[in-house]
Amino acid sequence: MTKQMRIGLIVVAATLGTAVASSAMAAPRAFCETYAELAVNSYNQMRTLQLGCTGPRWHDWYDGHYRWCRSTSKASAASETMARKRAMFSDQCW
Repeated sequence: MTKQMRIGLIVVAATLGTAVASSAMAAPRAFCETYAELAVNSYNQMRTLQLGCTGPRWHDWYDGHYRWCRSTSKASAASETMARKRAMFSDQCW
């Protein structure tokens, strides 16, 4: 095996390892579908209650919530859901 072939194999192995690690960290599809539905529902409830929450977590764009969820860990997405709940139950937005 030539030096160039070994380097090529190392690059391929490193790339595959990164892809596997990234997909292992991404939240599962079904989880993110539920996450996006809850995020949109929270936004709609917040608007109905006229709480005035703003910022990136407060919008009704399902695909945006879903894509963000798929790009992050399940723990991060769950944390965002909890942040919305805290804001709604305390009647305070931050």
